[in-house]
Parts: sequence; structure tokens; C-alpha cells
Amino acid sequence: MRPAETASLESHLKALVGERNPFSSPEALAAAGAYVESHFSACGLEVWRDPVSFEGKEYFNVFGRLEGAHPEEGLLIVGAHFDTVEGTPGADDNASAVAALLEIASCLKDTKPALTILFAGFTLEEYAFVGSEHLCKRLMQEDVPVAGMISLEMLGFVNRTPHSQNYPHYVDPAKYPDTGDFIAVVGNEVSQAMTVSLVESMKQAVPGLGVEFLVVPGDGAAFPEVQLSDHSPFWKGGHKAVMVTDTAFFRNPHYHMPSDTLEMLDLPFLRDVTEGVAAYLVSPQM
Repeated sequence: MRPAETASLESHLKALVGERNPFSSPEALAAAGAYVESHFSACGLEVWRDPVSFEGKEYFNVFGRLEGAHPEEGLLIVGAHFDTVEGTPGADDNASAVAALLEIASCLKDTKPALTILFAGFTLEEYAFVGSEHLCKRLMQEDVPVAGMISLEMLGFVNRTPHSQNYPHYVDPAKYPDTGDFIAVVGNEVSQAMTVSLVESMKQAVPGLGVEFLVVPGDGAAFPEVQLSDHSPFWKGGHKAVMVTDTAFFRNPHYHMPSDTLEMLDLPFLRDVTEGVAAYLVSPQM
């Protein structure tokens, strides 16, 4: 596995940042999906688009498959959504995670991971996870085994000011840092072992990276703030799934705002998160 590179992440971000919305900027949304597709192809993955219908129009998810040593153990899906809400360039939400997804594919392209990895560029996450819901249902209908799923959701914003980190009401803030300079891994009961394994792997791969985790009961239905990404359909489907996030609006004041720009991101932090996730994927423990 090659190390993650800040320059590559920045290049992806420059190509992606800008409103990518099905209503106000459909051409930019399609272009973002095409960019993901092109990079997956450049990495030598098996690549395809999957049409997704939404409000009478057709959009698409993009997939790249990297065959693992033990394909019989099921797919390990790693995904990030490439759409935005209207009125934001979406640098952190979610170009940061798409850039990480593409860089992870580059880091692993010459490896043989233990599990078959399905890299997923999801469309229409901002409209109740339309793209990931479509994939989850398709996998269930086709009886495709799923080993686990990782949703990459906003990975690049850091605030090292004291008391800059907030938490939902059901989280004891005394147990977590009060500065927004860590990455969070969120799982549910079914995915608890996967959550802990990912955290430990990221810490080992990037010792200077702060990594915290939270495990919620059931499918997270009582904890709506931690359901807000593409892992949610997989939780509801009974699969192991985790979200990797910089905690979004609990830290980032630019969430869904015009100010969510490339200049607001911490690229070395994004590089470290990318490298940590990539290291886990080589030989994941589920």
C-alpha cells in the first residue's frame, strides 16, 4: 500500500468543489460522478454506473470493484456521496470524503486486500440517502453477501480552539475531547467489533491522529444525528456499517453554507484520515 498524498487529495478537491445538486446544478452533479468513474478506471478497478431514479429523472451511482483474496466472505463497501445541497460548494460536505475515497483507491490499487472492496460514489445522499438505499436494496434482492460498509462523511474540517467541539445530548462530553481536532467513528451494536477494529487500525497506522468512537444501540433510530449518512440504510438492513466523520455540524460552522470552501479544510488531517482508513482495508477485522 502506498501512503496517502496531500497533493493528490488537493487535486481531487479542486476538481470536485462546487455546488453539485440534482435541481440547481445537475450538470455539475453528473460531472462529479463522471470524475469519480474516471479515477476508478485509472486505478484499474472493475467500474460501472448504476442508474438511480429520483422524482422522475435518472441519476447514477458509480462503483469500482477491487477483488480480494477471500471474495466468498462478502463485499466490504466503502462509500462517499458526491452531491450537495443547494447553495454550497460542499468542500467538506462531501468533497473531502470523495477525495479520500479516490485516494484510498489509488493507495490500494496494487494490493490484494483480504476482502473484496466495493468503492462506491453515491448520488443523492442529501435527499434521504437515495443512492445508498438503492444499492442496499439491490444487494439484498440479488442476495449478495455484505461483510460490512464504511460511509465516509465530511473528513476535512478541524478546529483546535478549546471548546470548539459539540456533541448530541445523549453523549457525555466529559468522555470526549472539547477541541475539534479528531476523527470520529460511529457504529451500532451489530457493528461494534468492526468499529473498534477500525479505530485501533487507524491509530496504529497514523499514531498522531486522534480517533474517537461511539457505538449506539440497535439501528440508531433513537439517535437521529448519527443516522445522517449513507451507512443508515445498511444499519436498517441489518448489516455491519460505520460512519467515519469529522462530526459535521457539531464542529463545522460552514455545514450546508456557501462558506464550505476548500480554504476551510485541513489537508494534512484529511491525508491522515485517508491513510488510516486505507490501512484498515488491507486486512480488516469485522
